[in-house]
Amino acid sequence: MNLLRDIDSPGFPNDYLITRIKGRRAALITDWKAVRAHGLAAGIADERIWGALLSELEWLYGQMNRALRECFAPVFVLLELKTIVLCLRNKEAHRATEIDTLLTHTLLADSIRLVLRDQPDVPASITTLVETTAEALPGLGEAATAYADRGLRGFEDSLMRGYLAHAATTRSHPVIQQFLRAFVDLRNVMILYKQLRWGVEDAGAFIDGGTFELSRLVQLNSWEGLAKEAAGLRVLPAAANQGALETVLLTSLTGRLRQSGRDNLGRNSDGVGLILDYIWRIYVHARNVAVLYHAADLGEATLERELIA
Repeated sequence: MNLLRDIDSPGFPNDYLITRIKGRRAALITDWKAVRAHGLAAGIADERIWGALLSELEWLYGQMNRALRECFAPVFVLLELKTIVLCLRNKEAHRATEIDTLLTHTLLADSIRLVLRDQPDVPASITTLVETTAEALPGLGEAATAYADRGLRGFEDSLMRGYLAHAATTRSHPVIQQFLRAFVDLRNVMILYKQLRWGVEDAGAFIDGGTFELSRLVQLNSWEGLAKEAAGLRVLPAAANQGALETVLLTSLTGRLRQSGRDNLGRNSDGVGLILDYIWRIYVHARNVAVLYHAADLGEATLERELIA
């Protein structure tokens, strides 16, 4: 089965789409200090923040030709994993309106949307998803087991790990595969950091498919070396906590994607690097808004560390 919606539109030529993206990219917020000064719009919430991201992805998906939709399917599915988790969290809290908001613009296939909307509770939703979707969505079966042991947090972690390991090791466009492998590296560095911080050793927690050999992660006594490699930095900025380290790594990935987008604009380019850069900018925008929403009362210095440039 297809995990994403199949739409009838043939889309538009790559050159036209790239021109449209450049225009929309200019409208994204870059001055986060001004946003902090004026505050967020009234009524903001996690579902509205993610819904705005999904709305833009829906527009982009509809503009793409079929070849590009297929090319970017691993990235769209990766982002839509959060939609599944947010729907389940709202299902647990009996917030049907928020689920409808999330599903308005999702790219998930109709069969998945119906499960997330119509099943009466989280266990029934997960059971039905496994029955109908497990073969198409790597990691879902393991995530269902993790839910039984550790609730939705365990489900989310296991689903992300399983899907990332599959996507990063499955042949795809070189730009897409490079991104997925870099994302796996980032996740593995964070896993290593948390294990060392809490004195926990769990070799099975690391994700296959990155550029780091898993044996290096298991044997390393300090996370700084791999963090510098993952970030492409000679010196790692001071990270006072887990969130600040993640921001350093995400900011580095952002810079590399922007460079890839610039490099991917030659005469014979397919534009995949620039489109991926735009998708990531949309994600970063949503993440920064969420940081301001949840941490608006924190000090200026703390917010500065948490926001991705």
